[in-house]
Amino acid sequence: MKKGILPILAGIVVLFTLYCSDTKDKDINDTTVSHSEIQKQINVQNFFNTLPPATTIYEIIQKSKLNYNSDYLNDPVKHKNYSLEKSRALNLGVYGADLSIAATFNQVQESMLFLKCTNYLAQELGISPAFDESTMERLERNKENRDSVLQIVSKAFKKADKIFVENKRGSLSVLMIVGSFVESMYVAGEYGLSKKEDTLSIKKIQELYFQQKESLSYLIELLEMSADVDDRSLLEKLKNIQQIFSQQENNNEQFLRAHEIFTEIKKQIVNVY
Repeated sequence: MKKGILPILAGIVVLFTLYCSDTKDKDINDTTVSHSEIQKQINVQNFFNTLPPATTIYEIIQKSKLNYNSDYLNDPVKHKNYSLEKSRALNLGVYGADLSIAATFNQVQESMLFLKCTNYLAQELGISPAFDESTMERLERNKENRDSVLQIVSKAFKKADKIFVENKRGSLSVLMIVGSFVESMYVAGEYGLSKKEDTLSIKKIQELYFQQKESLSYLIELLEMSADVDDRSLLEKLKNIQQIFSQQENNNEQFLRAHEIFTEIKKQIVNVY
């Protein structure tokens, strides 16, 4: 079945565009919050604000004809293997992106499969209220409606972020966002490669791909604020991509180099248990 989609943050951009729609209303001047936490909130808002709007995504979705390919996504069988807290947070983001991508393609069964992965990891991370029974019931009732699914999931991840922050585990929320961003950009790159014979489509994909330069910069700042020694390898790879994105003229060679690094990061995330 063919469906039109541009996979740049396919679904996850929509997810996080919805997710961040309420962040602008947060009181970042709360005197009970530390300066570093206030700066982190600002960076989170800046990150989401620089993502492309849902209208842009849907406009290009209608013009690019690609097939859903589950091979680009993380294997749902792996979800119970993630035993490290950081690995669970990163892959919660990865599976959240995969859930959104599957929902964007109207892949109902696969969406529910990835939902089970996110639900399991949320429970293991101690943030099960984000994916409580009422959330699961709403998703089950609306599973045939793509927009409703994305809205419900976006609220669940927003709640997950809130629980992390309230419990002074904000670094795990950052890793969740990193996992989502990396997976989305990786999938985008894979689809870009699949359209290499279609000059117009690859141009559109690459344009939006390189437009994530500012979002990536804010994401790196977030990771720098919360990263420890274990996260340095991840941080350095993202900085390498940032250097590629910062070049004045972005071309196919730079696209391939950036995608190669995103591929390395994805493997690093999904293969560490």
